[in-house]
Amino acid sequence: MESTIPLPEPASEGGAPIWTAMTERRSVRFFGEEPMPLSVLSQLIWSTHGITGRVGNIELRNAPSAGACYPIDVYVVANNVEGLEEGLYRYLTSDHSLVLVKDGDVGSEIANAALGQKMCRDGSVSLVWTAVIPRTTGRYGERGHRYIFLDAGHVGQNAYLAATALGYGCCTVGAFDDAAMNEAVGVDGEIERVVYLAAVGPLG
Repeated sequence: MESTIPLPEPASEGGAPIWTAMTERRSVRFFGEEPMPLSVLSQLIWSTHGITGRVGNIELRNAPSAGACYPIDVYVVANNVEGLEEGLYRYLTSDHSLVLVKDGDVGSEIANAALGQKMCRDGSVSLVWTAVIPRTTGRYGERGHRYIFLDAGHVGQNAYLAATALGYGCCTVGAFDDAAMNEAVGVDGEIERVVYLAAVGPLG
């Protein structure tokens, strides 16, 4: 049985005003060295995947999704997080918790797969977003592929704004070797594949 790591309860109030976060949002590729508190990681993940309501059996999240299919899952590459060993973790949305998938210096694997973009290793974390393809194609057929990339953009923008509001830097990444990135995360590239990621860390 998988051992889960519960995340701190996220805040739903306070923080920087949304207009301030929009104004100050920039892509940051160089980070400071202090570790990220687990509470900050919790807030970041909640901002992109957190459950904010329910309609029947459907869990509504912070980022919108076409038809509430939510094809985008997130894996956390912990490079420098208080209370977390280095490694790759899968986020469990319903429990707001993490499960260790692979320990060790996964950040270097991610940076190499991202065509040598060192920020994926130098940041406190990389958020790696995968698409579980049948969640949309099962409902919408081939046009479901379009919705996957819309959803990925939604979660990426939420990550940018949340990081900015928390006083952290963020840079999303779309340039990577698909096969190498899928292998690093341990997904098959067919049913589930990496579509987007972001490096996040303290401002230098």
